[in-house]
Amino acid sequence: QIIQGYEHTYLMLHKPAGVVTANKDRELPTVMDLLSPDIQSDKLYAVGRLDRDTTGLLLLTDNGPLGFQLLHPQYHVDKTYQVEVNGLLTPDHIQAFQKGIVFLDGTVCKPAQLEILSSSPSLSQATISISEGKFHQVKKMFLSVGVKVTALKRVQFGDFMLDSDLAEGDFRPLNKEELRIIKTYLENSG
Repeated sequence: QIIQGYEHTYLMLHKPAGVVTANKDRELPTVMDLLSPDIQSDKLYAVGRLDRDTTGLLLLTDNGPLGFQLLHPQYHVDKTYQVEVNGLLTPDHIQAFQKGIVFLDGTVCKPAQLEILSSSPSLSQATISISEGKFHQVKKMFLSVGVKVTALKRVQFGDFMLDSDLAEGDFRPLNKEELRIIKTYLENSG
């Protein structure tokens, strides 16, 4: 569908668990399979990936420059996740994340903001904001402080917030406010 002044398609998808961020997969359902046939297109792609078991905000578009603008490290677009882990989170963890977690292989992560929402020895909930997207980064960051991620959901990507009315597996076109954000990102990439 053509939105006035926008010849591209821009969609927000609430990705469910068990679905891969790919256009095609031989065995597993993909995010493209969630779209209605009238919207499906070979030109559409997801801006950034979410692991198969990660849920939450995914942007889909057929506009290549936008993906570059949102994903290229030089632009430092923050991504925020709600996370559940199988152990205790403490203020020491907040400091460790702010310093930048170092993986076992020596990979250094940029500083991340960790906010603990609830903490107990068997289950803790938090939000984490990162500005990069290394492979399985959030899961590895928590593993390096001794807890395992049991649920992960992206709730924010740059200036885009997951629409709380969007059920898992559902999608919608971006609204006027979100299209203004797109326009700003694209203008800044020039």
